[in-house]
Amino acid sequence: MAMKPFAAGLVFLAALTLAACNDASVPVSEPAPEAPVSSPSTQTPDMSERVDLPPYGEPPVWSLSDEDTTVYLFGTVHILKPETAWQTQALLEALEGADAIYFEADVASEDATANMARLVPQLGMMPSGEKLSDLLDADELKEVEEAAALVGVPVAALDPMKPWLATVQMSVMALQKQGYSPDSGVETVLTDLAEAEGLELRFLESAEEQLRFFADLPMEDQVEFLVVSAQQIEDDPTMLDELVEEWAEGDVDDLAHLMAEPDVMGSEAVYDSLIVTRNANWTGQIKDLMAAEAGSFVIAVGAAHLAGEDSVIAMLRADGLEVEGP
Repeated sequence: MAMKPFAAGLVFLAALTLAACNDASVPVSEPAPEAPVSSPSTQTPDMSERVDLPPYGEPPVWSLSDEDTTVYLFGTVHILKPETAWQTQALLEALEGADAIYFEADVASEDATANMARLVPQLGMMPSGEKLSDLLDADELKEVEEAAALVGVPVAALDPMKPWLATVQMSVMALQKQGYSPDSGVETVLTDLAEAEGLELRFLESAEEQLRFFADLPMEDQVEFLVVSAQQIEDDPTMLDELVEEWAEGDVDDLAHLMAEPDVMGSEAVYDSLIVTRNANWTGQIKDLMAAEAGSFVIAVGAAHLAGEDSVIAMLRADGLEVEGP
């Protein structure tokens, strides 16, 4: 199978969309040691002293408002290196005056964690007597075996899993080996900040909905998702570094190019399920929020959803709303 243009984004998307699976999924081996996680800080970082990113640009914040409601939108990365600086003044000011913050889904509370622990095996394991390897031809199996070896997991441990769960497992493990940690992801840090300030947490989706965006994909699309991700792990393992750099610099056009196109997702079906359908749903929720409530609100969702022609930003503007920002 030939590598599709920008198919490398699959590894990023697996971490971005379902990093929470790292806490609730079926263990496949001893996890790779994680880099030390620094405590979240409410202080705005000195952007000129970034450890791993250029000293210019910052993740963008968009805003839209009517006579009594203001909504800020911030694109997140769910899994980051602890040293990555991203808490900008614009974001912290938006949080300071907010009445509530929206995330994609609750994956951190005790109830959500217990629910995920039940759902991941239910939705992610092959039926009794069936194996992942039975779904792969010889070339596809070779790709998966080579990627699994690189991240330190035997293929036999992946065999009971459906392709989507095997993809997430390998991708998150690969990123952890590079020093990325869900504990340093934007949502984790923002949740800590919000709870410290007594800010209400709200969610656009349920954890089960997030899982089903993968689990309900046709099996052939799941297989393609797995194989292309395996190729990425082998051929360009540092792709996430580039994506994080573009995000931290606020380069929305490059983010769209790298993250929010059908080729990036491996297939049109994956792109429609993970990006277009969800963006349309969230756009409707934002419009309903503005019509129903007065106040100030922050919406923090994966950066892939705020870049490109099918983004939430583009959909809001197409519906006639004036959105300030890039």
